[in-house]
Amino acid sequence: MEAPKKLKSPEIEKRPHGQTEVCPYLGLSTDADSVLNYPSPHNVCYHLIPGVVPVLSHQENCCLTAQYNQCPLFNPDNPGKLPEELIIVPARPRRFRWSWVWLALAVTALVFGILLVHFQKNSPGAGRVPTPTHTAIPFLLIRDATSTKTSYPTQAAPSQTAAATSTPTPEVTRLPHTLGVVIGVQDKFIIHKVASGESIQFLASRNNTTANVIKSVNHNLVVPIWIDSIIIIPLDRDDPGDLPAFEPYEVADENTSLRAIAKSLNVDLAMLSQYNDLSPDEILKPGEWVLIPRERTYWYR
Repeated sequence: MEAPKKLKSPEIEKRPHGQTEVCPYLGLSTDADSVLNYPSPHNVCYHLIPGVVPVLSHQENCCLTAQYNQCPLFNPDNPGKLPEELIIVPARPRRFRWSWVWLALAVTALVFGILLVHFQKNSPGAGRVPTPTHTAIPFLLIRDATSTKTSYPTQAAPSQTAAATSTPTPEVTRLPHTLGVVIGVQDKFIIHKVASGESIQFLASRNNTTANVIKSVNHNLVVPIWIDSIIIIPLDRDDPGDLPAFEPYEVADENTSLRAIAKSLNVDLAMLSQYNDLSPDEILKPGEWVLIPRERTYWYR
């Protein structure tokens, strides 16, 4: 298609007001007030909306002559339809050129990229290569059921009998029968070493008993009592009742049982176990003390 020439060309006329040699509805597609003075596809008839391009022969014989009023569309009050044989193509409005938009976007992206590279070069830490870190990722290893199994040593599950016997039975820990430790349950005693300034009356008052009770339960007691002598003191008792007399005995050998003491001292094992609150086969350690029941010879009231 022939492109319109520039306005400086003498072939493009700027129609003065009131011109009658060219149809007033004819104009360029780019300038409705100008027209090419020869038939051209760039001459558009604006009497129709949208405008159309008349065929070149119609332009030559009608639109560009004084006989333009013979055109079937010239009547301004009743515009009709130009026959299709007189139309080349409908006049299209100028399209928006997207090429300019893409060019602007490309330039913007280029500028942004240049600025980004400049910023990265000048930022602190530029040029440093980050040290890769390794993160342990747990995974599940699924073995093929048909693959050969590897045998590992396993610990056999303990039997019910072994479990029952392996559970330790808590033992009741007793206090060693040393000096000053309470011996007995129903009848309570302590074996005491006399210190300087102590008397039978003093010890009786401190242990809630009487001097006569202390004298009654001590076998072969020497009165007045001597310093470092060993005596037996009943606790919380104001009458000796039917208590026997006792002789203090210190264990000297390892693995000494109450039964062995009863045998060696010729003492009734049941009474020995009762007043000491020990089983007949109780093993005593060296340094422990035992109440040895004897026949009471003194009765103090």
